[in-house]
Amino acid sequence: MVLKPGGQDVLALGLPRLQTEAVLLVFRITPISVLYRESGFSPPKIELDRIALLETVRLRRLDPYHPLRRRAEQVASNSRQTSRFARRILALPNSKQINPLQYAPWHPRETRENAQARIGAPMGRSKEQAAADFIAFQRTIPSSDIIIFSDGSRLVDGRAGGGYIRFQAHNQFLRSSLSYGHRKEVFDAEAEAALAGAQAAIAYSTAQFATNLWICLDNLEVATRLLSPSTGSSQEAFESFRTLAAGWPLRERLPHTKSGSVQIRWVPGHTKIPENEVADSAAKEGAASTLPSPCKSLYASLKRHAKTQSLSAAQTRWQTIAPQTY
Repeated sequence: MVLKPGGQDVLALGLPRLQTEAVLLVFRITPISVLYRESGFSPPKIELDRIALLETVRLRRLDPYHPLRRRAEQVASNSRQTSRFARRILALPNSKQINPLQYAPWHPRETRENAQARIGAPMGRSKEQAAADFIAFQRTIPSSDIIIFSDGSRLVDGRAGGGYIRFQAHNQFLRSSLSYGHRKEVFDAEAEAALAGAQAAIAYSTAQFATNLWICLDNLEVATRLLSPSTGSSQEAFESFRTLAAGWPLRERLPHTKSGSVQIRWVPGHTKIPENEVADSAAKEGAASTLPSPCKSLYASLKRHAKTQSLSAAQTRWQTIAPQTY
């Protein structure tokens, strides 16, 4: 804390007024609380706490050998708030760790452009044209192949869910809804739903008749990453999907059935494609249902948690000290 000779905190008084006066037309006598309220700025302490919490979230993406990660694991195991670092660690919900070194950056990877061309991404097309192209492409898929339509959803209250449906021989054989609670974002729900749908397809007895397994979803980012190495949120789900895709040719199948592969296809969302609409409804039902057991938070939801904490703290402070009229 930096103090003026009179004992005033420069960080708390000088910087906020300079910030707010730069964006607002105000008098010099306008109270700081009013300036904050009208400018939308957070108090310095709350803003610094937000930055510190976001930096703490980044610890979930450190490699297993990083000293800060080892220190964080020790704090989590003994649950003792012996330092500011420990208090920051214990303030976060229980979450999964990401290993950024699982795939070295110098290993060859499919380019994003090639991946999006493979999944039928928009590539400059309108949504209507992309929907028409998908419907035409869907007709070319052999009836013996399995098609999974999956989707993710998040309600206003923060609960997330996923859903998928399974088609084969032009018939729907399976429809499932999954609940993920408050600790996953739509991105994570989409990845988990695609994985669950693929697992269900392989477990089904009619997989022996199929050559290819098609996973169709309307989240472009998830569709692009499903068969690629991931070092972001839902890393475990993406890795499990890659392992499952590699094992598809080794499944039990009929002698005349080819080994085939797992294929990803992007579906334009909200274009009245019937199968995708059913998957969307299943995902919404999953989000609205009760989570069977608590699950760990994922990286994307941790970042939202940090931002939400800051916003909530700022709103609480202004409700307490900001004048309602002036």
